[in-house]
Formats: sequence, C-alpha cells, structure tokens
Amino acid sequence: MAEGARAYSDLFRVGNSITGLVGVGVGALVVNGTNISLNQGVIVVSYGLSVMCFMFGWNAYNDITDIEIDRTNRPGRPLPSGRLNLKEAVNAMRASLVLSVSFLIIGAMNLSDSTTDGEVIVSVAIWVAAVFLLISYEGIRGSKGLKHRGLAGNVAIASAIGMDVIFGASSVSGTTDPKVISLAVIAILLSLARELIKDIEDMEGDIGRNTLPRKIGVDNARSIAWIFTLAAFISLFLPFILEVFPTEHAILVAPGGLLLMLVKSKLFVGEDRAAQSLIKRSLQVSMIGVIASAVIIG
Repeated sequence: MAEGARAYSDLFRVGNSITGLVGVGVGALVVNGTNISLNQGVIVVSYGLSVMCFMFGWNAYNDITDIEIDRTNRPGRPLPSGRLNLKEAVNAMRASLVLSVSFLIIGAMNLSDSTTDGEVIVSVAIWVAAVFLLISYEGIRGSKGLKHRGLAGNVAIASAIGMDVIFGASSVSGTTDPKVISLAVIAILLSLARELIKDIEDMEGDIGRNTLPRKIGVDNARSIAWIFTLAAFISLFLPFILEVFPTEHAILVAPGGLLLMLVKSKLFVGEDRAAQSLIKRSLQVSMIGVIASAVIIG
C-alpha cells in the first residue's frame, strides 16, 4: 500500500503541486496581509486546492503523454518504471481534474457572496486562462503543443505560474494590486529562466521536441537563461525602488537576489542542475521576503 501511495505521489509530483496551493495563499497574503476574514479564508483554501488538484492532473497527463521520452530522461517515474499502469494513471488524472473544478466552484460561490459578479467572472477567467496555457503547452489528442515550439512553451509555463499568485489575489478582490503584479512578474521571469535551463538538461531525451537549446545550441541557450535571470534580479528590487513596497524592506529579498547572482558561475561551467536549483530556491526565498514585507505593511 505504501509503495502504491508513493507511486501516485510521484505521478502527481505532490511537492511541486503544493507550490500551486502556496502560490494562491501568497497572492492573497500580499494583498491583504493577515487581514483575511473567515469567508475569504474559505475562498483562498478552495482556490488553492483547485490549483493543486489541477496540477496533480496535469502532471499525470504530462507523464502519460511523455512516457517514451521519460524512458530516457526519467526512467524512475511511475509509468516507465511500471509502478503504475496507463489505466491507473488516466483514472487518477480524471479524478484530480474533477476535484479541481469542484473546488473552483466552491470558491467562486463563496466569492459571489461577498463581491460583485464582475470580480467573480475575472477570478474564474484567470483560472481558465492559466488552464488554457497549460493545455496549449501539452497539446491534446495527439497534436503537438507549445512544448515542441521552443521558447513559446517556456513562456506558457512561466506565465501560468505567474497567474497562480494573481488568481490568489482575486480571492480577496486584489487582482490589480501593484504588489501582487510585482510578485507575478518576478515569478514569471524566474520560472522562464529555470524552464530554459531544464530544457538544456533534458536535451538528450527530448525526442521530437524543438526546444530552444536544440535550435540555437547549449551555450547560446545558457546565455539567454542568464539574461532572464538578470531581468528577474532587477524585477526583484524594482518594486522597492518604486516604493510599491517600502524601500527599507528590500533587505528582506536580498538573500533571494544573492542566490540569483550565483547562477552565472554555475551556467558558465555547465552545472545546469545546480543553476536551476538556485533559481528555484531564490523564488522560494524571495516569496518569503515579499510576504514578510506585505504582512509588516499590514
């Protein structure tokens, strides 16, 4: 039983999927700080669970469609390793997507009790747009998605990640709040750099995928990844310079900026896994800093 649970956990990539739930919470906290009512709390949790469950389903679908690629790149994953069969993976995917829509409906119904219909529509539209980006990335019914089209695929994934925090902000009617927009930009740029580096890592097994590293070469791709990383570094401190957040609070995101500055040396010597790991940690540390600033502001 424990082995079966571990197989589903790996299929869903639970650790990564939980970041979707966390991202929704971050979006709400950045807008309202700790001033969240009970009803808003229900909406935030419902929306977060909706995102998490959708990511469960999307990760399962990714493994289903990439089973041949994963035999080379990720042979330990549940399907290529035989820990789960195709029918089990498909059923798990369908159940996750049903739960995702159910939690979205619960959150939207609660939101409609406390705000205008227009804001509810915007909130649901953000969810639909993020889902559209992920479906466009993966492709459906045998059609090739954006993941086969180089940089466009990286942009789709990064944009969906950025929309996660905006979706969270919509749960407390703060979609256009400058603080959450700043955080979304940071998340998009960091994710874009990381996705590109992951494509470099997976070149050997990316059969049939016309990724950017395959188009322009590894060294050029690393240079572009560094440009995105540098842009993320600038975006990290710009909200403090523009006083979207208090200038003195820039010290709270400084550790995240320091981690980004270490990325170049890793890319220069070809340590791609270490580089993308640094970017991931920088995003996590920076989010903590931004949340802390928002909570202090109140």
